[in-house]
Parts: sequence; structure tokens; C-alpha cells
Amino acid sequence: MPLTGTGGTMEDGRLLVVCKDDSTLRVLDLQSGEPVGTVRASGAAPHEVVATDDGRLAYLPVYSDAPVGAPGTDGRCVDVIDLTGFERVGRIPLGFASRPHQPGLLPDGRLLVSTELNDSVAVIDRPTGAVIARLPTGRAESHTFAISADGTRLVTANVGSGSVSVIDLASRSLLGVVEVAEKVNRICLEPGGRFAYTADQGSPRIAVVDTLLLDRVDWIELPAIGFGTAVTRDGAHLVVALRAASEIAVLDLASAEVVHRIPTPAHPQAIVLHPDGVRAYSACHQDASVVEVDLRSGRLLRRMQTGPNADGIAWSRTPLPARAR
Repeated sequence: MPLTGTGGTMEDGRLLVVCKDDSTLRVLDLQSGEPVGTVRASGAAPHEVVATDDGRLAYLPVYSDAPVGAPGTDGRCVDVIDLTGFERVGRIPLGFASRPHQPGLLPDGRLLVSTELNDSVAVIDRPTGAVIARLPTGRAESHTFAISADGTRLVTANVGSGSVSVIDLASRSLLGVVEVAEKVNRICLEPGGRFAYTADQGSPRIAVVDTLLLDRVDWIELPAIGFGTAVTRDGAHLVVALRAASEIAVLDLASAEVVHRIPTPAHPQAIVLHPDGVRAYSACHQDASVVEVDLRSGRLLRRMQTGPNADGIAWSRTPLPARAR
């Protein structure tokens, strides 16, 4: 099935890139491909970031100076970043050592943050900065998560336990845990919210988890071990970072066939899709760069320089001037 876009009606916006080695958030303008701002985090080695819908604020959890599951510092706060003036304007204390890793926003504006040392995902009221709930995942190392488009369901990739937790957001209850492999990393949901995809870190394959049946229902074979994933907005294609192979693969989900293998600089990480449905981005941490690829043609469009050890990445609108809002 061919990939389709929105006819170029979306503005290019910005990319937010987290650079672990110097603990900074770099902001890139997508029209020019140039950096427009840099903000240093309040602590060591943030990994992930999310922007508000208007592109004016970002939330940057302060994680740890160690990889998941390894000894090191234990972050316990989320920095609030002004994306118009490029400065830290707030700090949300979580009240416990948690290694907050991935942030996300619900449709109602509440902030979610994975708090993996607590085996949970924290729910935060943004106006007050209060933690109003902790959603139990039932497993250790709940490192990344995905939220369904309607904001009703959440899935986590529990790295060291090799499992996926499925949480009902309305009742704040754990529906179940699906055992997948010895170790997994990264996770995404298809637009309908039923099927989740997470990468086995021991074999070149993607686990397909049915969030209604609470079961692994399939494997998708890959050319190399996968990492970050994303499903296109039409639900037809899965985009996978093949980190060790330094490629981005595009798979047709109907046939489970690889339709493109796009060479990249060393070690692409997460996958972020542009709202136009045609472009995808990944930070290549060993190259200190971000790549932009065309999912229709399978071409690398450009490489944009960032800071050292680029990791987490998010698309953001370019905020309008205050008088134009």
C-alpha cells in the first residue's frame, strides 16, 4: 500500500533533540535545518522530551547518568522548558527517586512520565505540578510507553523483564502483562490502539501484542535487531530503527515485508513521524546528528547536526508570537 501525506498543509515545525552527554535539549528549525536554541537540563543525562500542542513548552525528565537497569544516579524531577525563550522556567519534583524517562501528554493535557524505579507511570497535573496518580505496571524497568490516540489505553515496554504492560487510563488499572522475550526496548501503538509493537533485543524481530486479548499474537521478522518504532498515521506501515545495522526499515504491515531499508549514520535511536505522514526522523547518537527520511521513496533526505550522544527526539509546532495567538 503506498504511503500518503497531507498534501503539504502542515508547517515544518521543529525537532526537539535530547543530547545525553552534555545534558542539553537542542531545538532545530525544520525549514532551515539549523539550531535555534539550546537549554541545559537541571541534572544529569535526560533522555526523552515532549512538547505541548502549541509548541510553547517542553517537558524534559531528568533520568540518570547510567543506562536502564545499571547502577548510577536516580533522577526525581521533570524540567519545564520555555520553547520561545529557550530557558528552564520550572521544575516538577516527583517526590521520590524514580529515574523518570519518557514523558507524554494525554488529550486532556495531563502529563505522563515513566517512573521506572517505582514500576509505574506517574500522572501529573501540569498547572500545579502535582503527581495525582501512579499507574502500576507490574514489572521492573518500565522504560518507554505509548498512548492510544483517544487517550484511553497505555502500554509500556518493560526492558529487563521483556514484557509489555497494558493499562486502562480511565480506571487507572493494570489490565495485564504480556511476556514477550528476554529483553525488549521501545514500543508503539497503531492508530486504533489495539496492536502494540516492541523490539526483541535478542533476536531480529518485532513482537505484536494484542492489547484486548492481552497476548502476543505474532512476530514480524527484521533484517537486524530493531529499536525505536512508529506506525504511520494510516496504519499501513511500521517504521523501525535498526540501530546496530545503522538503517531505518519501512515495513508493510499487511504483508510483513520490508519495502525500504534506508542507510543512516551510526546507531539511529527512536523514530518520530512528521504530521505530514511522509517524513520520519531519528537521532543517530554515535554521529551526533538527526536524519530525515522520506518513507515513500525510501531516501535519506538530509542530516542535521546536533550535540553529543543525541537520543530522545520529538516533533513540535513552531510557536506563534504572543500577539498572533
